Amino acid sequence: MDALHRGWDMYLHTLDQYLTHFPDKFALVVSGAGPREGGEPVWKLLERGLGVKGEIVQGDRVRLTPEGLEPIEGVADYVAPGFLGVRTGDGLYRFVAGLHDTVVIGRHIFSDDADPEDVERAWQDWLAKLFA
Repeated sequence: MDALHRGWDMYLHTLDQYLTHFPDKFALVVSGAGPREGGEPVWKLLERGLGVKGEIVQGDRVRLTPEGLEPIEGVADYVAPGFLGVRTGDGLYRFVAGLHDTVVIGRHIFSDDADPEDVERAWQDWLAKLFA
């Protein structure tokens, strides 16, 4: 129940972004989650893994550089403690600090060029390396 309560605003915002920026398009949604076992706080580790330098404010142009994946260039469309949403020309990226010091990644793809299984595997591999 706590997770639903915490994530509700981002969920509604994502729905708004979908209807506003990608009307009449079908979204392929992929996700991944990473376990965390002690050490550095998950959000700090995630920010470093994404190449975040400094504070991100909603509306900022951002360039994320997850090692081994294509850079993500877009607009920070949702920013709150433990949440980062980025809208690109072909999708929405969602990064969430989950319960029990985990991280959840969601990607809404509005492109016919992506294989959702390959995308999900690539992000899950990235998370595994990040948490290794």
